[in-house]
Amino acid sequence: MVRRKSPSHFFEEILEIPRPSGKEDKMAGYLVHFAQQYNLDYEVDEYSNVIIRKPGTHPYISEPIILQAHTDMVCTSEEDYDFENHGIEWFLEDGYYKAKRSNLGADNGAGVSVILALLSDNTLEHPPIEAIFTTQEETTMNGAKNLNYKHIKGKRLISLDGTEEDKIEVSCAGMASLTVRAPFERVESQKGSYQLSISGLLGGHSGVDIDSHRGNAIKILAHILEGLEDIEIVSIDGGSKENVIPSDIKCIFNTSHDFSAEYQFFKRFYSIEYPGIKIDYRRMKPRNQVIDHKTSMQILQFLDKIEDGVLKRNDVDFPLTSSNLGVIRTTEKEVWIALSIRSSIVGYEDFYVSRAERIARRYHLKFKIEDKKPFFTFQEDSPTRQLLVNTYEKLYHKNITLEDVHAGLEGGIFAQEIKGLDICVIGINLFDIHSVHEKVEKDSMDRVFEWLKETLKEME
Repeated sequence: MVRRKSPSHFFEEILEIPRPSGKEDKMAGYLVHFAQQYNLDYEVDEYSNVIIRKPGTHPYISEPIILQAHTDMVCTSEEDYDFENHGIEWFLEDGYYKAKRSNLGADNGAGVSVILALLSDNTLEHPPIEAIFTTQEETTMNGAKNLNYKHIKGKRLISLDGTEEDKIEVSCAGMASLTVRAPFERVESQKGSYQLSISGLLGGHSGVDIDSHRGNAIKILAHILEGLEDIEIVSIDGGSKENVIPSDIKCIFNTSHDFSAEYQFFKRFYSIEYPGIKIDYRRMKPRNQVIDHKTSMQILQFLDKIEDGVLKRNDVDFPLTSSNLGVIRTTEKEVWIALSIRSSIVGYEDFYVSRAERIARRYHLKFKIEDKKPFFTFQEDSPTRQLLVNTYEKLYHKNITLEDVHAGLEGGIFAQEIKGLDICVIGINLFDIHSVHEKVEKDSMDRVFEWLKETLKEME
């Protein structure tokens, strides 16, 4: 018989597996091998979603409990990193798992690890378990969207996609994914060539951290350059994902203007605002092919005028609606921009999406709604939530906080597809997710394991 293993054992194995969003096939293979090792039923679909089923330890009158986590990760690094072929270079320091040259992927690898530890332990008492491991959560949520819900029997779901151990997330925001494009043709230029780069900002999750004053590198650069009257962009590239606050950007441009005085002013100003920021301005070898001045200005004016950060709050200052200007890229034929609008109020989302479109049209840019993800709302009656609260307080003598979360969660899709679903989102203590500073507390994984172990035991 294969022995039960700890969450940290599985987490360390998962850290070795490449699993960028949309390329989770290696992770699916790992989960299938796990199920085979422990003689558990499983199924895999074309999206690399994996469902593993474990029978209850004695007769239960109710349906199975669903335990859910996503297998993909955001891929962020300060230098080139081959996420598709290499795992994470990790280390353990002062009780925290950290990464050397990239983010860690504890969102949601830590949650997957706790579920695997539960499935591996044949000493537990529990109802039937449907463990669902979804894909592409960090991008399209296509895994959850295309799951075969007819195969799922459970009406109670505990997701492990939260970020704090002593909180239960009881609602989430939806998200609209938007793209803006600026087609161009290169023209000749004889002006001087320069590069302005911004780095050193904290980055972070565009939902969880949107209210943390971390700075948006794309917005800062646009604000600095938008005032140049004769600017011609050569290239502009920054950010990593639409759901990550951009921490860096580089823009090469031509101008005949002496920008050194403005550069020194903005460097001093933003260094006060964001102490870790690095702003570098330097002359480059001449670039003779540029984006024409008119299109260059339209791009910078759009970036400067588009709203970013928290847009609407409720009476207790919680973000209801926000925007994140996440990515900008220069290709051969166009400049491509990705942004997202999160909201837990449908009317607000529609309003700010429409406003973003109007701003794009004002500057003659192409606008498209790429995707919309649903939200779920607070449930007054949730036996699963109450049981989680009771067992945590019994084990650790601490009160649980119920929290609305300003982030898109797959729970919104599950709630939409499974009528009457009782859903709760819990988590392990994670810090600075979606950034190179990400870390996860090792002992927290063990505590959450024990918490769920006790919760499952007491379920009817």
